Amino acid sequence: MNANTSIYEKIIVKEVTFETGDNIVKAKCDLVIGNVKHATEMLITHTDLNRIIAKLSATGFEFKLKQNKPLQFADGTEIIDYSFENVFGAEAILENFYFTNNIQQIRA
Repeated sequence: MNANTSIYEKIIVKEVTFETGDNIVKAKCDLVIGNVKHATEMLITHTDLNRIIAKLSATGFEFKLKQNKPLQFADGTEIIDYSFENVFGAEAILENFYFTNNIQQIRA
């Protein structure tokens, strides 16, 4: 049996971006390690995005997804951006969340 481990204690989801028809989502997040926030971008799956939304909803987090202006291409695909905004101004914080698929951190 594999044990899930993570390097972060909490993850704060800021926004997600994806292209219609693609199976990868770019997530802008803050990883909380100890008392320090580390801003990062990572590539996750739509499955994990759906799990994040479900977990936020299950914890009573009342949020609205604010869709920024979509970018549409001639072939019909779109680039879609969503910002996670809490109705009451709090951040979208997840604790004890483990990704089901491998993630990639985007580094320059």
